[in-house]
Formats: sequence, structure tokens, C-alpha cells
Amino acid sequence: MTTPNPDEARALLEQAGRLGSAARSGAGWPHIALLLGLGGLSAMFTVALYLVGRLDERLVWLPMAVMFLWLAILIVMMVVSNRATKAGFGGRWRTAMLVWAAAWVFSVVGGTVWWRGELWFAIASALLLTAVTTWGAWREARS
Repeated sequence: MTTPNPDEARALLEQAGRLGSAARSGAGWPHIALLLGLGGLSAMFTVALYLVGRLDERLVWLPMAVMFLWLAILIVMMVVSNRATKAGFGGRWRTAMLVWAAAWVFSVVGGTVWWRGELWFAIASALLLTAVTTWGAWREARS
């Protein structure tokens, strides 16, 4: 290996900088896509839970199976397409997932136990889950 002259070294450093910037700018998109997809799935699930409660509770497995199938697809696609993460990703991801999990459990328990059959709660839950996951995606996009 030969030692580059100053101009070649400068060109190599610029190229490395461009490649690093390109890698960092695309790093968060698989996670952002998962969060937004999770928000859509969760919001639709709360509406489906409301409708199942109004029609036939024995059908609750149907929206659950569809939600978990699509959740698995989203997770697999995120893992397959993820090549890098941004600095601080672990903390942001943990926070986003904990807040989403709390909102989802509240929505499911609230929609099946406390406010069963209440349309206002289904709408509020869908909005809550949408807001939580959009917030997580926004944080990741802005980092």
C-alpha cells in the first residue's frame, strides 16, 4: 500500500465523509417505517376491537391474527433492511416501544373491560396510538 499525497488524502477523507453522511441519513428509515406501520395497525385494531364487541365477540381472534401477522411482516422487513442505526437509537427505541406498549395495553383493556362498546373510547384509543407512534417516528427522523 502506498502512502497518499496530501491531495489524495483530502479526497479520500471527503469521500469517507460523504459515505458516512449517506449511511447516517438512511439509517433511521426502517425504524420510522415500523413505527408508522405499528401506529396504523394499532389504531385499526382498536376500531376492529370495537366492531367485534358490537357484533360477535367470538371473532376477536380475527383482528388479533391479522394485526400480529402484519406486525411480524413489519419487524422482518425492518430487520432485513436495517443496515445502520443512529447514535442514541437504543434509548429512543426503548422509550417509543414502552410508551406504545402502555398505550396499547390501556386501549385493549379499556376497550374490552372499562369502556366496552363505547365508540368514543375506540376513537380516542386510535388517536392515542397514532399520536404515540408518530411521535416516536418523528423523534427518530429528527435525530
